[in-house]
Amino acid sequence: MRIKTLLAIGALALCVCLGATTAFAQNLVTNGSFETGDFTGWTLGGNNDGNTYVTSGAFYAYSGAEDGTFYAVFGSVGSDITLSQTLSTVAGAQYTVSFWFASVGDSPSDFSASWDGTPLLSLSNPNTGANWMQFTFQVTGTGSDTLTFAGRDDPEWMALDNVSVTQNSGQSVPEPSSFLLLGTGVIGLGGVIRRKLHR
Repeated sequence: MRIKTLLAIGALALCVCLGATTAFAQNLVTNGSFETGDFTGWTLGGNNDGNTYVTSGAFYAYSGAEDGTFYAVFGSVGSDITLSQTLSTVAGAQYTVSFWFASVGDSPSDFSASWDGTPLLSLSNPNTGANWMQFTFQVTGTGSDTLTFAGRDDPEWMALDNVSVTQNSGQSVPEPSSFLLLGTGVIGLGGVIRRKLHR
């Protein structure tokens, strides 16, 4: 009876550990919420006229960051600045691109997002009422992919925060500690059952 109980407990532990490996989803974006207080991990291009930077707290029409303390504001005048990051992905795997954006309809202004040059979003004089709005898109990895944001806001600023790219569920890479926990539990259970059988 005790051996059956131990086997049942072991099976339950195995299910829990396997569940933990599929639930783990890592954000591939470095400094996606700009919590370094700058653009570490990002590449700036285009019209980098000094009006696009990372800030914190209340700024212009915005009350503060969507996630953490810092967020990026786009204020380039006359033409777009670009903010990009190249990510290591799994070729053929599906990913979710997510970010939060805020604006107040300044004119002229524009904002766009693209994946390997393919447009995901393109807005002219966007207006979220200064509130954070989440945008999500499904993309396919090629092994090395570039996420790019571009924007200008001649009168004032637009805001960006909490950028993430995560592999879709069921395809995520298992967390190494989950495998270690599973292996330790199976070895320990095997030893207990073996001692019981040899008594």
